[in-house]
Amino acid sequence: MILSSAVVVNTKDDVNFKAVQKDSRHHLTSEVDVKNGDIYLRFSSRLTLYDFAKSLLQEAVFGQGGQQDFLPLISDGNALVSNGVRMTEGSSRVFVFYPYE
Repeated sequence: MILSSAVVVNTKDDVNFKAVQKDSRHHLTSEVDVKNGDIYLRFSSRLTLYDFAKSLLQEAVFGQGGQQDFLPLISDGNALVSNGVRMTEGSSRVFVFYPYE
């Protein structure tokens, strides 16, 4: 279920769908190809992509730190959702920097 519009609010509670929170099938795997420098973001579902994008949009509108980090957060062998996305173990960390205005 992808929405046709998004409302960005100033709260981290509204970042992701409950389905993404509850179901570990929704995840992101990020890789860097060291041969050519390409970066691959592999989303397991469109909901995962949506929540990742919404997290970035919320940061663009309300962020005050100049950066957003996405990294694998593993607890008891399970990948947890952090900053709106669940990243698989072994994924490359993703750092997004933007000018602080």
